[in-house]
Amino acid sequence: MNSEKKYIAGTLQYSFCGVLTLFFWLLWGDFCFSLISAVIPRLLPITLKDMGASNVFIGIIVGSIPSMMNMVINPIISVSSDRHRGPLGRRIPFLLWPSPFIAISLILLGYAPQIGGWLNTNVFSHLGLASGRILILGLVCLLTIAFQFFFLFVSSIYYYLFADVVPSQLLGRFMAWFRIVGTAAGFIFHRYIFGFADRYLSLIYLGIGLFFCVSFILMCLKVKEGQYPPPSPKVHGGGLAGSVKSFVTECCSHSIYIWFFMASAIFTVSLGCTQAFLIFFPRDTLHMSLDDIGKVTGWAAISSIPALMVMGWASDKYHPLRVNIVGTITYGIVNLLSFFLMRDPVSYTVWTLISSAILTIWAASNLPMFIAILPKQNFGQFSAATAIANSIGLVLGNVAAGWFMDWVADYRYQFIFNAVFATMAFIPTYMVYHEWRKHGGPDNYVAPTVVPILSLSK
Repeated sequence: MNSEKKYIAGTLQYSFCGVLTLFFWLLWGDFCFSLISAVIPRLLPITLKDMGASNVFIGIIVGSIPSMMNMVINPIISVSSDRHRGPLGRRIPFLLWPSPFIAISLILLGYAPQIGGWLNTNVFSHLGLASGRILILGLVCLLTIAFQFFFLFVSSIYYYLFADVVPSQLLGRFMAWFRIVGTAAGFIFHRYIFGFADRYLSLIYLGIGLFFCVSFILMCLKVKEGQYPPPSPKVHGGGLAGSVKSFVTECCSHSIYIWFFMASAIFTVSLGCTQAFLIFFPRDTLHMSLDDIGKVTGWAAISSIPALMVMGWASDKYHPLRVNIVGTITYGIVNLLSFFLMRDPVSYTVWTLISSAILTIWAASNLPMFIAILPKQNFGQFSAATAIANSIGLVLGNVAAGWFMDWVADYRYQFIFNAVFATMAFIPTYMVYHEWRKHGGPDNYVAPTVVPILSLSK
């Protein structure tokens, strides 16, 4: 008689060794995913800046356009994945087929200056249609959009795979390791790769593109999904307008959800809209080399691992919403202090380490807060609604951040921008806390019922 404990995820059953194998491949995929995720926000702004692009233009290309694409594409592919049934499952196909195109577009992006120069010399110059700089800049933008389009499939669907294949009793431990592996990938990128960007940029794009393509496809082929019940029948009538109306009405059916979307969107502006300019303060104001900046950023990432473990425990013990509120407040404070106290490479190193540790308070509690507050039966729908709200914030916020950076002409003021929006995010976050207390608080909270719009119309 086999008494070995089995771990269940839907129709999947794992032995202890099977769980370890599953974790290995999912975390390997996370390492590849985290590595390639760092390339565009960290390296593309340098390329664009060196080509003479304005801060507004950088903000639009790096932040606003991908956010607009996410706002439209994310809900479509999320619902399509939910309803898909195939030999490889419902998530793996959406991760597998875009991977080669992600790699190809990234590699071409790395060689865009060479490709653009060749096209200008051999084709466009004979036609009198474009200058070399304009042609290369246009090619960079086109390939960036292509990369972001294909990458959206992976960044939207990858997290859904965990809920389908990881046993629920192990999900918390898996997510802890997930964050640790992602942090380690960030450390490796900044400590050992980023410093060579000014000399070997094209080779970095080539190497990371090939590595991602081979490794992520291997992960997709090694992880197996189980069987799913047939998707629910589509509700006919109303067309696209009816579907959109139903989606919006249901997601905004209670004030706690509206406050939740607002809090997430505003904090995302604080967290994400100055990322495109992050490199320029130490490089151009403090005159640090890319190698030194990469080392500081890498050590900050790896030093945050103990803080992640502590904050994960605190999130479980004190409730993720409470921890998230603390994270929101302290992130605003540390940005304000950074504005005044980052004056040289040493103080930059100190406050980067402090900021990285403080940010783990928010990072460790954010996903658990989603699970704790949003209705479980509509979790995918409400997650997509949050992504849309975040995308709206990023679209507007990246333009505002770029305009602000051009106006003040001092990259130090990005810390003021971050502090202001983190402070603004505290207000709707507190309102979520207030509504959470009204609906049961830490012991008896039940997410307010979502009544389908079709039921309301009967």
